[in-house]
Amino acid sequence: MNRVIDGRFELVERLGGGGMGTVWRARDLVLHRDVAVKEVRPPDPALAEHDVEGARTLRERVLREARALARIDHPNVVTIHHIVDAGEGTYPWLVMELVTGGSLQDRLDRGPMAPVEAAVLGRELLSALRAAHERGIEHRDVKPPNVLLRPDGRPVLTDFGIAAIRENTVLTASGSIIGSPDYMSPERIRGGGGTGPASDLWSLGMVLYVAVEGHHPLRRENTLATLAAVLSDDVPPPRRAGALTDVLARLLVRDPSARPDTEELDRALAAVAAQDPAAHPA
Repeated sequence: MNRVIDGRFELVERLGGGGMGTVWRARDLVLHRDVAVKEVRPPDPALAEHDVEGARTLRERVLREARALARIDHPNVVTIHHIVDAGEGTYPWLVMELVTGGSLQDRLDRGPMAPVEAAVLGRELLSALRAAHERGIEHRDVKPPNVLLRPDGRPVLTDFGIAAIRENTVLTASGSIIGSPDYMSPERIRGGGGTGPASDLWSLGMVLYVAVEGHHPLRRENTLATLAAVLSDDVPPPRRAGALTDVLARLLVRDPSARPDTEELDRALAAVAAQDPAAHPA
């Protein structure tokens, strides 16, 4: 018999998971529809044992950001239908819309995008980030696996509600890296509180670079080498980006204050998206 969460959501199939938790396909037994359910877990399973106050703060932050996200009505932001909060000493379950078209990572595994296609994608993701930033929410983990695709190909940005887990450091108490640093901005890796919405724009720029080039320019042989590369290595000029080249160059600068603001970036992406794809073949 399948596990039922909150007396309502029957877990049917595990869809994926990692250091931040597990995602399940579930059946809403009240509304008779399929949903996605995220079981939020801290990257350090022993957090509640060695840092009770830290665990409480983390839980409260996840709940706060999830509730803020639930108030966002945007076609490119995953919809949160319900938050299951069992109280102190537990972490919440997030009940979300089920997006069935796979992830951007799945799409890129089949090959790179043309610059125009990537620019269209970039505008939609930027629109999602702007909606979140206006409510004081930074994503902090923009990367292809966190971009889901609807059956018509439109992107949906997910995993906002647990991004706060990354806020203070990329290291757990045991000294291991949380997830991959590939798409993290240099200032986020350095820590020290010097992050903001511009950090999400670096990550968006890296997603678009990978989308058109088909490879990550700063990924190295291991995690620490990748961290060092993001902090200090030059980003190689893209070869396939065409009209998107200038946009990428302006986003992937280490000084966050030098990156374009969201309005300027939207205009630049719109100009690329409006071009004839035949003029800039992939």
